[in-house]
Amino acid sequence: MESLTDAIPNPLAHNQASPSNVGKSFSKSTSHAHNTSEQRSEYRASPAHRASLIHYSVFALIVAVVFSGLYFGIVPRLSQQIALTTLTPNDITVVNFNNVYASPTSEGAKFAGQEIARAYTSGEFILDFTSSVRTREVHGYAKAADEWLLKTTFMGDDAVIITPSIALFVPLLAIGIFSAILLTFLFPARIGLMSAFVERTFSETRTKLLFQTGFSDELLDFLLLSDSEVTMLSQRLPERVNEYLHTLWDATRTDNERNQALSSYTEESLFDAVNIAVGHHAFVRNALVSRMREAFSVSVEHSVRSLQRARAWQENHFHIFAGVRLYMGEYFAPTCSNNVQGLAYAGAGLMIVVIGLRGLRFIPASRPSLIVASISLECALLFALGLTLYFQREEGSSAESLKRIENNTQNVALVMSSVGNEAMQRAIMDAIREHAQSPDVEKRVADALTQKFIDSLRSDTVRTQQTARVMA
Repeated sequence: MESLTDAIPNPLAHNQASPSNVGKSFSKSTSHAHNTSEQRSEYRASPAHRASLIHYSVFALIVAVVFSGLYFGIVPRLSQQIALTTLTPNDITVVNFNNVYASPTSEGAKFAGQEIARAYTSGEFILDFTSSVRTREVHGYAKAADEWLLKTTFMGDDAVIITPSIALFVPLLAIGIFSAILLTFLFPARIGLMSAFVERTFSETRTKLLFQTGFSDELLDFLLLSDSEVTMLSQRLPERVNEYLHTLWDATRTDNERNQALSSYTEESLFDAVNIAVGHHAFVRNALVSRMREAFSVSVEHSVRSLQRARAWQENHFHIFAGVRLYMGEYFAPTCSNNVQGLAYAGAGLMIVVIGLRGLRFIPASRPSLIVASISLECALLFALGLTLYFQREEGSSAESLKRIENNTQNVALVMSSVGNEAMQRAIMDAIREHAQSPDVEKRVADALTQKFIDSLRSDTVRTQQTARVMA
C-alpha cells in the first residue's frame, strides 16, 4: 500500500511512524489496546527535541545582547530625549554641555559643548544622563557614576536621582527574555530553545491523542493534513480517503447514535463516504473533527486543531503564532498557569509594600528607582498572566453541557423503553433493599432513632417544668 506521505507532495511532521492498516474497525477499546504497546516506544520525545546546554546558552546570549544594547546604548539616549522634550519649561533656555542639558548663566551660554561647570549653569534646569561623577564644588550638583539626575520646575525644587541599574533592570530583562523567546521560535530546533519546546509539545500531544482516541498513526496523520493536502490526496487515492472518512465517522459516533441504531435493529451506517465529491473531502474531514467534541471531549478536538496549525509552523517557522498557540495551549497554560498567577499576586504584594514604604517616607521622593522597579515587575508579571489566560483552553460551554445531559437522558429513556414495568419495579425494589441492608444505612437509622428519642424526652421534661411553674 502506498504510504500517506508518498501520496502528497509535502511531507508530514518528521516524527511520522510507519503506516498501519486503517481499514479495521476503530472501536475505542480494541484499537486503544492495539496501539498502546507501539506508541510508548515510538513517540517518546527524541533527543533532538530535548533542551540542551546549547539551547539555553543561545537563549541566554540573546537575552544578554538585547539587555546590554538597551541598557548601555538605546535607553539612556531615548530617556534623555523624552525628558528633554516633556520636562523642559517653555520660558527657559537650555544649552548642551557635552551631553548635559542645563539652563546656563548669562556667560555660561558661551561655553556650550564643553564640560559643564558650576559657573556655567544657573541650576534651575539640569538633565544629566551621563556616567560621569559630579560634585557640587566643581559642577554645581552631585551624582554618582551609575545615576541619572533630573532637575526641573515640573518636578519640584529638589533634583530627582534615578539609579538605572535598579529602575531599568526588570523591564529591560523582560524585554530581553521576550526577544529571546520570539527569536528562538524562528531558529531551527537544534539551537532554538522555544523551537525545541514546540517540537517536544507536538510529539507529546500527538502521542496523547493516540492514547485518547485509539486511532492508528496513519489516520492521525490524515487528521493533521491541511485542506489542500487532503484535496490532493483525495485526487490521487480517493478510496483511501473515503476509508479514512468512514472510519472517522464510526469512531466519532456518540453513545446516543449507537443506542438509536441498536433500538432500530439496524447496523447500516448513516454515512456514505463514497458519494462525497472529491473537492469536499477536506470540508467533511473538518466536520468529523468537530464531532470529536461530543464523541471524545473538547480537549481532543482542541488538540487536533492545534496540531493542524502547528504543522504550518513546522514547514515555515515564520508562522510563529501557530507554534506559540500549540506550546502555550497544550503545555504552558495547563502546566504553569497557577505558577504565573501566584507570581503575579506576589508581585502585587511587593509593589504594595514598596508604595507603602514610600508613603511612610522610608523611600524619599527624590529617589524613585525602587518604586519604578516594583511597578515594572508587576507589569511584566501581569503581561505574562494575560498571555497565559489568553491561550488557556476554554472548557465546554453551558450549551454543550446541556447537550450531554440531553443525550444521557435519551440513553436512559431508551433503556427504560426496552424493559417492562415489572422488571423496572423489581430492579427498584432490589436497589432499595440492598441500600437498606448497608451497614452505613443501619448505623444512620439507629443514630437518627436515638436522637429522636432523646429530643422527645427533653421536650417532655421542658413541658413538665413549664406546667409546674404555671401551677406555682
